[in-house]
Amino acid sequence: MSCPICGDEKARSALEIPSTRMVRCRRCGLVYRPPVPPSGSSSPNAGGPADLEFEERVGERRSRHFRRFLDGAGLPGKLLDVGCGYGLFLHLAREAGWESVGVDVDPQAVTYARDRLRVNALGGDLRDVRFPDGSFDLVTLWNVLDHAPDPLDLLEEVRRVLKAGGRVFIRTPNATWQLLSFKLAGLLKRLGWGAVFDERLTFVFHVTSFSRSTLRLLLERAGFVPLSIGNSRPIQGDPYLGLGPAGERLISVAKLAVQGLAQGVWLLSGGRWLIGSSLEAYARREGQA
Repeated sequence: MSCPICGDEKARSALEIPSTRMVRCRRCGLVYRPPVPPSGSSSPNAGGPADLEFEERVGERRSRHFRRFLDGAGLPGKLLDVGCGYGLFLHLAREAGWESVGVDVDPQAVTYARDRLRVNALGGDLRDVRFPDGSFDLVTLWNVLDHAPDPLDLLEEVRRVLKAGGRVFIRTPNATWQLLSFKLAGLLKRLGWGAVFDERLTFVFHVTSFSRSTLRLLLERAGFVPLSIGNSRPIQGDPYLGLGPAGERLISVAKLAVQGLAQGVWLLSGGRWLIGSSLEAYARREGQA
């Protein structure tokens, strides 16, 4: 059991519930799940039969976020989406003028992306595909990095396939918020509100969980120059649980409240504290384009 970023074997418990145990590295502060699963999967979609209606629902809720990102991504070029899933982002990127390709370890997701959306989706882990060096202008990882057993190895491969001066974009859950949410959920359970504030609605932990400092450290160790790390806007509504119209409105209001709180803390701290539920990071491969 060692830290996926710095390799240190000393860690202390961060949280423990029946479904999840996470520890925090004593050296760099990364929150991760011991033991780290074996390498070979960098996709949240892999494992078990997929529910197509569920995946289409999630994709529809994320489409506004994807379009906003593409509007600000600069002039179109060659784009790689790692963990592309069912291919909606690839489809929107192609519509926006990008020459886009995706990889995913889930064969059913890849088949759907190819057959239904007609996008260029390839099956397998990123290292399995073996793109030539310097193939892409932009690489995106949407809620994928926290599922990667070896995030440093993954980002080193991302760096290899980027052109000099190329950029990587990462969206991932924010460990700071997730740990605070876990503690709040525990308090509410002790007060008798546990049926409302369960882990599906309050916090999420996968293989790794990054804060701004550990995400910056990971990017630097992988050979990137971090450009920005900030709070990510929440995804519209309730993409996962299917709570109905009333539940959608309640979740949307709660997300807006959390977003407002996070931005207020960010402003009052002079940009030092990021407590949003997710982070967005841009980094550049060293070298000139």
